[in-house]
Amino acid sequence: MTFDTGFARKHPRGVITTRVVVAVWLLVLSGILLAYGYWGWALLTLAGAVTHIVWADRIYRATTR
Repeated sequence: MTFDTGFARKHPRGVITTRVVVAVWLLVLSGILLAYGYWGWALLTLAGAVTHIVWADRIYRATTR
């Protein structure tokens, strides 16, 4: 089962780059939220970052075979 879209198959490098940039932003945002004590929101953004990293990896593996 693959989670990549037709656009991701046609433009994998752009999609992977975008997902990694979004994941980095979510990690930075999580750090800021943790610094101010918003643990619930920080965990939510961490989950989003992990999701983007996993999807980027799945797209990479699906398109490099």
